[in-house]
Amino acid sequence: MDTLLTNYIMHSGGADGSDTMWDIIGKVYGLNTVRHYYYITKTPRGNFPISEAAYEEGKSAVYRANNTLKRQNIEKYMGLLARNWCQVKNSDAVFAIIEGFIGSTIVKGGTGWAVQMAIDSDKDAFVFDQSSDCWFTYDIDFLAWRQIEVPSLTLDFAGIGTREIKPNGLKAIIDCYDLITKEKTLF
Repeated sequence: MDTLLTNYIMHSGGADGSDTMWDIIGKVYGLNTVRHYYYITKTPRGNFPISEAAYEEGKSAVYRANNTLKRQNIEKYMGLLARNWCQVKNSDAVFAIIEGFIGSTIVKGGTGWAVQMAIDSDKDAFVFDQSSDCWFTYDIDFLAWRQIEVPSLTLDFAGIGTREIKPNGLKAIIDCYDLITKEKTLF
């Protein structure tokens, strides 16, 4: 089983919690990981520094996402938020473990930034909400989240999420990897 996902690349921020678990569990399946960080805000497992140009591009994506998120004090966390843009930019889709929504459309916490950047970039966004124990995808046509079955990982994906990962969040990650291995054995 250790070579099944060698063509897949996961982009992450290398933060504790979900980011790390996407990485650790993925290694069992042969997954390659790129952990983005900005030199001022290196995370525990960061290994790929972003350039100043990428940082500036990330800032623009952060400001655009904030048109929807309407959050305060974003400059304080800009290193981490701009790094999130690199995860989104370099992936085909975002897969996140979350702990709920604000209202019906905004993902809570820091993960909400990357998810919103994916939506703003017309990329697929998939979230597993630990509080409802369900997967959702953002439906751009209806501007709303809709419940789905376990989503299929893309070749270049961002695996991110809450630092407070729970057993059902771990299972959701494993389910994504298992789905790919099942799909590969069918062909």
